[in-house]
Amino acid sequence: MKLSILSAVLLPVSQALSLAGHGGRPYDIIHEVDRRANALQDFVTWDEHSLFIHGERAMMFSGELHPFRLPVPSLFLDVFEKIKAMGFNLVSFYVDWALVEGKQGEFRADGIFDLEPFFDAAKKAGIYLLARPGPYINAEVSGGGFPGYLQRLKGVLRTTAPDFLNATDK
Repeated sequence: MKLSILSAVLLPVSQALSLAGHGGRPYDIIHEVDRRANALQDFVTWDEHSLFIHGERAMMFSGELHPFRLPVPSLFLDVFEKIKAMGFNLVSFYVDWALVEGKQGEFRADGIFDLEPFFDAAKKAGIYLLARPGPYINAEVSGGGFPGYLQRLKGVLRTTAPDFLNATDK
């Protein structure tokens, strides 16, 4: 069975959000992701033509599925199997910051915000995942997926303004 790139390298999102929401510092989460990535540094490599997964050339044919648009985890596997049947082997997805941190400092990774069922279904279907976490997402969502509380910042969003960058650190 193929191992999802994302679930192999990154902390489970629910664990990362749990760390962040319960006193975990962002650099603790980043350190853990870096540790996992270093342990798997030869898992994915590339040349000018394609990716290699475990040393085997892999052409990626990608679709897109946003888990927040299908908040019924029991349907994820069915959708991934249909994507696979159409010849795709990778799915990119957005994480909507406004949904997981609608209130500043309050992270949600439960219920429909839990991405573990999404990851598990992709793994079971043999689909690789490519995370597109933002902070801005171009997914036809209000405010580009930015939480509303960012409107109180003095700095300009999507710039190097210190208050905006500080907000994205979480």
